[in-house]
Amino acid sequence: MGAARPFALPGTARHFERDRPFRVLRTRLDWTVDLDAGSLAGSATLSLERVSGAATEIALDAVAFTGEDGGAIVVTVDGKGAPHRYDGKQLFVVVGTGATPTVVVRYAAHPRRGMYFLRPDPEVPSRPKQVWTQFQEEDARHCFPCVDAPFEKMATEVSVTVKNGGNDVYALSNGALIQRAGTKELPKFHWKLDAPHPSYLVTLVIGEFARLEAKQGKLPLHYLVPKGREKDAEYTFRRTGEMVALFETLLGTPFPWGSYAQVVVSDFIFGGMENTTATTLYEHTLLDERARVDITSEDLIVHELAHQWFGDFVTCRSWSEGWLNEGFATYSEHLWRRHTEGLDAYQYGLRSDLDAYVGEARGRYRRAIVCRDYDAPLDLFDRHLYEKGGLFLHTLREEIGEKAFFDGLHLYLKSHANGSVETRDLQHALESVSGRGLGRLFEEGVHTPGHVELDVDLSWEPAPGATRAGDGPGVVVAKVRQTQAIADGVPGVFHAKLPFRIVSGGGATETSIVLDARTDVFRFAVDSRPKFVVVDPNFQVLGTIHTKAPGDWLEHQMAHGATARERWLAVQAVAGKDDRPILDALAARLRDAKEFFGVRVEAADALARSKSPYAEEILRETLTKPLHKEATHAAKVRRAIVAGLGNFRTATAAQALLPIARTDGSYLVEAAAARALGRTKQAVAFEALLDARRKHSWADVIAAAAIDGLAALADDRATPHLEASTRYGVPTRVRRAAILALPKFAGKKTRELLEELLDDSDPHLRIDVVRALVELGDGKARGALVSRRERDLDPRVRRRIREALRDLDAAAPAKKDDAGAKEEVEELRLRTKQLEARLLELEKRLPPIVEKPAKSNARAETTTPKSATKAKPAGKKKS
Repeated sequence: MGAARPFALPGTARHFERDRPFRVLRTRLDWTVDLDAGSLAGSATLSLERVSGAATEIALDAVAFTGEDGGAIVVTVDGKGAPHRYDGKQLFVVVGTGATPTVVVRYAAHPRRGMYFLRPDPEVPSRPKQVWTQFQEEDARHCFPCVDAPFEKMATEVSVTVKNGGNDVYALSNGALIQRAGTKELPKFHWKLDAPHPSYLVTLVIGEFARLEAKQGKLPLHYLVPKGREKDAEYTFRRTGEMVALFETLLGTPFPWGSYAQVVVSDFIFGGMENTTATTLYEHTLLDERARVDITSEDLIVHELAHQWFGDFVTCRSWSEGWLNEGFATYSEHLWRRHTEGLDAYQYGLRSDLDAYVGEARGRYRRAIVCRDYDAPLDLFDRHLYEKGGLFLHTLREEIGEKAFFDGLHLYLKSHANGSVETRDLQHALESVSGRGLGRLFEEGVHTPGHVELDVDLSWEPAPGATRAGDGPGVVVAKVRQTQAIADGVPGVFHAKLPFRIVSGGGATETSIVLDARTDVFRFAVDSRPKFVVVDPNFQVLGTIHTKAPGDWLEHQMAHGATARERWLAVQAVAGKDDRPILDALAARLRDAKEFFGVRVEAADALARSKSPYAEEILRETLTKPLHKEATHAAKVRRAIVAGLGNFRTATAAQALLPIARTDGSYLVEAAAARALGRTKQAVAFEALLDARRKHSWADVIAAAAIDGLAALADDRATPHLEASTRYGVPTRVRRAAILALPKFAGKKTRELLEELLDDSDPHLRIDVVRALVELGDGKARGALVSRRERDLDPRVRRRIREALRDLDAAAPAKKDDAGAKEEVEELRLRTKQLEARLLELEKRLPPIVEKPAKSNARAETTTPKSATKAKPAGKKKS
């Protein structure tokens, strides 16, 4: 698994649910929010219900509150002054012995987290005046007193008076707008949601917006977007109603709320946030006409919509169970893609998510999906929670069947409506409808770190008397080895069902084996030598599979696989090989306009990885021809070809990329060309990349890619341009790209600039600064990192800094030994050259070697065959 480290850092605590002597039934917030002062003031009214007969005090999370007049906060219980104490983080209120006490807290705050105030300034004059909240995971406590945990679900009311908001200001919160009052200077908005939801899903957005309306049946849909972007909003959100209808059908559960709003804000710190009835989205959700060629926001929109069922209606009990929110939302993206684009696109999306999860598991850390060991809950919001969680749901569906899977989800939602859940609740629901015992599947998939990693070696053994050419019966031999590293709780053996599809002249048969050993050999009796054999054709294994098979099998599978997945698996198996017949087969896949775009993308990548001059010629020639009549398909393939040309450090590759880096009908293709142009290392790239750096595009993808290209080009003339691109006022994506590029041009000045940027207000940018300092490898940055760790309020940044300090400390001894290591390397090189010379002399004296046919060692193998000789008939291709 490579360089992965343990997830839990030294000193990490294990987390369990806190005591709950009272339930919070309803919270009402009466606020005045001042956009110029960056403040809120008013009261929070909490209606409680006693759980513990002995309890007399409730602990409320409340960070950095003062009284409305700058003095002390005021607390009453049932209308009377109440004893309380406040330590700046928690408010402890004596509530007496009543069964249903009501606590009122009058206070003020200048929130440093949770509520964010935006205003234009000289460097960013176009920034709108806005306020928006982002309370996940535990930031509601910065704005109102609460039990800031996902298991505490309550009805809410938000009544807000807006001060210094603008002429046409609007305020959005959860539920229904039941009153709009006040004056033009001090407008008042009163929102109410009677159904329970947790504190992290409470929302408030204030600003000037264009407001669009739609309906799905009787369900009102609202879209709030920047003025002037109405047409883009109509396009971007046009399928929201269809998404609602799909999930109501699949889940057998109506949309849980009375309305649904989506609001697009500026400078949002995530892509989206599924606040109950009112999702907040970042500004790049909206797509202009050029962006629509090959960019979609549907994944993001459907992800946040799915949360209205999974996360809002039924909520994870604790953050350690957060995959029950995020895994479902991520899997819902795939369900939508299958509905709109079909099986091939569905499986290709799963493949992309597997790559994302495995990248984190190999390069950063491995952990169980359900994990109680963390410093801050936000540490858990990673590829394991999202992508692996979604992939596990897919494997569950494959294991128990589609009907049982969705019947189980319906039961799960019905049984826990408006409540909190744990993983065992989902397991019990699926077991109840399927009759299956799913304990081991959940134990290895959710509660165990890592995943199965398989090497599968396929070969053909003819029966006695038959020829190896396949004229007669024989046996397909599958040697299977689990290769995952046994460390950090990852087991040596995962138990899984591994399916095979064996295709021969007489048709296809399907069979499967059960993995229960580190190494095993399986045999499948067939009537003749197969044309090809597909391992895991329907993506039932949550893990990686590296397949070796005879070359003719892979070439035939590449051309004739029944699904796109079967064909791209063959493409991946031959990727990087510099063999003329294989390159021609890849070229055929790439040039076939009827082929699924994902197979063509994989073929372009496989050709590029060979780094063969012939492969470069194929890519350049294909780039000059029409790729597909459908623009999105053509742009995706074109982008893959352009990216692949970056693997060739030749003038011809650079010349092919130059015109595309200057202009293209697709933002993403032009960006890919800029990035690839730098990787060619050709001098003509420098000026073209400087020009691209100044271009405006959707989400600034072209300028950011130009920065990546300059970093790959490694021309020292780029340094001042990169430094200038890190300044505040430059678009955030460009700043972040420049920060990550700077370590390529290392020096004291670079370290000092990066250290200054540790104090930037953008947490994502600070994370990239930390990554850049690690890549720079200068131990002198340690002091600045420690200082930032102690001050930073964002848990994601703090974790990255802790990982960085660990990595810098680990690298320090190695750097001390660099000089000695270089001497040893030079000595080894000298000895190698001497040995090569001696071997050459010996070879000249030896007679030629005649290779004899190898004898079958079938009888020598001691492993028991585990497959039935009669395989199941092949299933039909799904549409």
